[in-house]
Amino acid sequence: MPELRKIITLKKLLLFLVFFLIYFLMVIKPYVMMYEGSWQMEADFAKEIKVQYGTALSPEEFAMLKAQKPVYEPGETDIFIAGNPEYTSLQIYSLRELLEVISERKLTLEEENRLWFQLYEEVTSEVVMSDMEGLIIFDMWDYYIDSYEQEAIRGDVRYENLTALANERVKERNQEEVYSPCPGNVAEYNFTLLRYFSVFMMLGTTFFVMPYMVSENRSRMPALQCSFQKGRTYYQNRLSAVVGAVLVIAIAVCILYAVCAKQDRVFTFWNCPIAGFASGFIGWLPWTLGSYTVSLLLLAILASVGLSLLVFVVTGFLSSYVSAIAWQLPVAAFSCLYGGFLLFKAGEINKPLFIAPAVGIGILAAGLTAVFLQGKREKKKDMV
Repeated sequence: MPELRKIITLKKLLLFLVFFLIYFLMVIKPYVMMYEGSWQMEADFAKEIKVQYGTALSPEEFAMLKAQKPVYEPGETDIFIAGNPEYTSLQIYSLRELLEVISERKLTLEEENRLWFQLYEEVTSEVVMSDMEGLIIFDMWDYYIDSYEQEAIRGDVRYENLTALANERVKERNQEEVYSPCPGNVAEYNFTLLRYFSVFMMLGTTFFVMPYMVSENRSRMPALQCSFQKGRTYYQNRLSAVVGAVLVIAIAVCILYAVCAKQDRVFTFWNCPIAGFASGFIGWLPWTLGSYTVSLLLLAILASVGLSLLVFVVTGFLSSYVSAIAWQLPVAAFSCLYGGFLLFKAGEINKPLFIAPAVGIGILAAGLTAVFLQGKREKKKDMV
C-alpha cells in the first residue's frame, strides 16, 4: 500500500530504533536481568518448584516441599569466622552474621575491608563465594516456607481498608492461588516493563502519524484528490494506512517487550497464578502472569490506536510542524499518565477494576468517533 510506505519510512524506522536504544539504556535496562546473581538464583529455585509440583501447589504438596527443605550446615567460611578472635570480638560468629552486620552499617569502612581481606586470604574468595551462594539458597528456602505458612493463614496484611467485595476476593485467592511458585522479583520486574513499554508504544505510534499528516497537508494532495469522485476514497486509504501502521508499530513494541521479558524469566512462569504469596500481589481476577500481561498490552494497543486516530483527525487541519507538535503535547501527557500510572498494576485489589479498561476503550471510542465524523465531512466536500 503506497500510503503505508509513506508512513513507515526507513528514516523513521531508524529514528524509532535509535530512540528505543536511548530509552532502553536510560530507563528499561536496570529492569532487565542479563547477568547471574541472587535474582536469577531465586528464579531458578522457583522454576524447580514449578517443574516438580506444577503451577500451583496444593496444601499436601506444600507439606512435601517443606519436608524437602535442607538442613543448614556451617561451611568452611562459618567455621573460620567462629574460631577467629577478631570476628568474635565484634559478636560475629558466622557468614550470615557478618553479612547482616555489614548491611546494617555497624562497622566502619576500615573494619569491613580488614575483615574481608582477612577472610579472602585465609579461606580464599572462591570458597567464600560458594558459601554465600549456599546461604542464599538456604535463605530462599526459609523465605518460601515462611511465606507459604504465613500467607495461608493471614492472606496479605499490606492491603487495608478493603471493600466487602475485595475482601471476598482476598479469601478466594488465599484458598489456592497463594500457593503459586511465581517469584516476586519476576512479577515486579514484569510490571515495570509493562509500564515503560506501554508509554513507549503510545508515543511511538503517534510519532509515525503526525509527520505523515503534516507532510500530506503541505503537499495539498488531499484537496486535489477530493476534486474527483474516485479520489474521495483517498480518506479511507489514508485512514487504513494509519491504522495499519499503528498496529505494525504496536506489534514491533510487543516483540521488543518479549525480548526483555524473556531475559526476566517471565515466560518461565507464564501460566502460573500471579496472585501468589511470593509476588505479594492480589488482583481482582484469578489472572495468570500471562493473561495479566496480555490484558495490559491489549489495553495499551487500544489506547495507542485511539490516540493515533485523534492525532490523524487533528493534524488533518494542520500544515505546520510547530502547530502539530504543540497538539502532540496533550497526547504525550496522556501516554505518560495512562501507561506510566493508570496501567501500572491496574488490576490490583486496592484499585478500581474498571477504570483502566474504561479509559483505554474510551480513547479508542473517541478516536473512532472523530474519524467517522471527519469521514462524513469529507464526503460532503464539493467537487470542482
